[in-house]
Amino acid sequence: MAAMADAIIGALTKEEKDAFYRTLPADMSPAQRKRIDEYAEMNFSEDPRRMNILAMYVTITVPEGMRMRTNLLLSTLGSAAGCLLLFGRLGPVWEIDRSLRTEALKSWSTSRLLMLRQGGNGIRGLTLIAFYRSCANAIEAIGYPIGDPTDWKHPPKGEEQVAAEHYPFKFLNESLPSPPTKTPVEIEADVVIVGSGCGGGVVADYLSRCGLKVVVVDKGIYVDPKHMNGDEEYGLMQMYDKLGLAPSKDGSIFILSGSGFGGGSRINWSASLKPLYFVRDSWEKKHGVPYFNSHAFAEDLDACLTRMGAGTDATQHNMSNSLLVLGAMRGGQPVNPVPQNTGGLPHYCGKCLYGCPSGHKMDGTRTFLQDAAQHGTQFLTKCHVQRILIKDGVATGVVGSVNGQPVRLNARRAVVTSCGSIQTPALLLRTPQLKSNTQIGKHLHLHPVAFVTGYYDYPIDPWEGGILTTVSNAAELVDKEGWGAKIEVGASTPSLYSAMIPFEGVLHHKARTVRFRYSFALIVIVRDKYGGSITIGNDGEPEINYSISEFDQRSMIEGVLRATEIHMNAGVSEIVTSQPGMRPFVNTTNVAVPNVKTSNTIPNMYNFQELPKQGDCTHPTFRKWQEEVRKGGAQPTKIMMGSAHQMSSCRIGADPKYSAADPIGRIRGAKNLWVADGSALPEATGVNPMLSILGTSRGIARNMARALGVETSTPAPHL
Repeated sequence: MAAMADAIIGALTKEEKDAFYRTLPADMSPAQRKRIDEYAEMNFSEDPRRMNILAMYVTITVPEGMRMRTNLLLSTLGSAAGCLLLFGRLGPVWEIDRSLRTEALKSWSTSRLLMLRQGGNGIRGLTLIAFYRSCANAIEAIGYPIGDPTDWKHPPKGEEQVAAEHYPFKFLNESLPSPPTKTPVEIEADVVIVGSGCGGGVVADYLSRCGLKVVVVDKGIYVDPKHMNGDEEYGLMQMYDKLGLAPSKDGSIFILSGSGFGGGSRINWSASLKPLYFVRDSWEKKHGVPYFNSHAFAEDLDACLTRMGAGTDATQHNMSNSLLVLGAMRGGQPVNPVPQNTGGLPHYCGKCLYGCPSGHKMDGTRTFLQDAAQHGTQFLTKCHVQRILIKDGVATGVVGSVNGQPVRLNARRAVVTSCGSIQTPALLLRTPQLKSNTQIGKHLHLHPVAFVTGYYDYPIDPWEGGILTTVSNAAELVDKEGWGAKIEVGASTPSLYSAMIPFEGVLHHKARTVRFRYSFALIVIVRDKYGGSITIGNDGEPEINYSISEFDQRSMIEGVLRATEIHMNAGVSEIVTSQPGMRPFVNTTNVAVPNVKTSNTIPNMYNFQELPKQGDCTHPTFRKWQEEVRKGGAQPTKIMMGSAHQMSSCRIGADPKYSAADPIGRIRGAKNLWVADGSALPEATGVNPMLSILGTSRGIARNMARALGVETSTPAPHL
């Protein structure tokens, strides 16, 4: 593995160094210049810690089947005969010239053999992610700022911002025996909620206000905002499932999912979008849930927006989002600001995917969980729930463990699964009494994402300012029934950036990464019509079965093409897609644009001293390249894909043949068992699902209150 890792991150030869230094931007930051010589000399394997980190990623994140295939490939590379087959040279691999190893990795990414594509992409992706999450000097060399983020304190306009006060949560963990005992600790409640994300928080708040004793359990930890320092490795290890890197079983897509107290709300990029009319209409007519086309659902969405203080008035768009708007408008694409759940504050925070150090993002710990705590809800963290207790067809609680201490939470009235679309079905599948419900884990939707990175002639520093504040809707109706893609700005982190740009060799990689601060990535988020599934392995842990369908591939490619046009119209100098082997497009068609202010734009855009140039989208060279991109396609493992949204794996619906829960949120197969999280949504939302989850969970909480006979006539203003 070390030999292959060094073929990705390797020391440059003298000739390569000469070429590397010729490509360096003239206006590099002082921090970059300080580290650039060291970066040119870096080998992945020179620091033994990196190999340990890489081994940890393989062990924790890679599914068993994929790990076995990768081990087989590595074993083959360790033999003379295997290297003869793969390189045309006798091995082992560490005796083969680095340039040949690099060429092999490049060829594997476009191989006709699935095993080579999977193995090559896996080795490359894991190596780059492990390296750029752990090597601070390399991160500085590519221009990424080290240390506590300060951009949120100094938005371009207005006063200096100060951090918000945080609620002093208390946890039942403090009352557990230490050291652990073999005797289960029993905790009593009216309602036990498994999961503290968007769904669990809303339900806890609602039911605690109705006078019920509620206990919320979560397998993650509570990260205090004072520890949110913008560090990628720390944030991903503490606040994400599987270290922020959970691949599907076939390795075709990598999933980011929140894990911790507050769930995905703490690492969401602040986007607060309502599902559109055609989505709600489908959920009523196709899935038999009238609620989604009702006044009640509209009111639930608005109530949650109000509690979070979501809106667009205070947003100050960074350069990346402003270039999206500029490029979209120049090309006639429909573009809108995205409401931010930031309590009416600017929230100029580019590292909020690692948690919000300012506390201005109104995540679950600032809103619904805090409200629930103030009404008596109790919390237990670090609790891995093994299964739901069901007696005589009635859910009566859950069993699990906290750091080796067995716990049993008894629920007198109801159990709610709010663990998210990956963990909720896994928990239900670990519960033997629910085997008759064959819809658990089915219909998983992921909003698969492709990446289109543009390089510009001036620094953009894409990690500064609000991450996702604008959206192009140019590709949202590739299919007239409501299937297509949104185009937005993605978060900019060293590991994600390096893993999602095509790999063309050691020199090419280092030359491209030092241009990081001159780039930004547009993400193409597909509303996927056809889904996958969640199953559990022999260890009871979830397995993600998902490959993008041919139907949804068309939406992805159309979105990618519209994203390339946004970059062109914004005056890009070079465009790369996340299709391995696809040549970059070098733009030579830019022309100056009159520096005239226009009212036809979005308020609070970045203040360009001079309007960026504009490329020619009709130029034959660009049109020819677009056809190459279209032909390159979006087949699994032939385009690098990610996902940050998981939905619908225990969806609600009228027909038990197609839905795991009934229209009001009750899991079929047991009484007093409810679902309230993204897994309950009938289909992909087509927008960031946070608000849809909040609103739907509010409706389910109201259904629970009615079923339990505790509904109040005068709820809180936001409930």
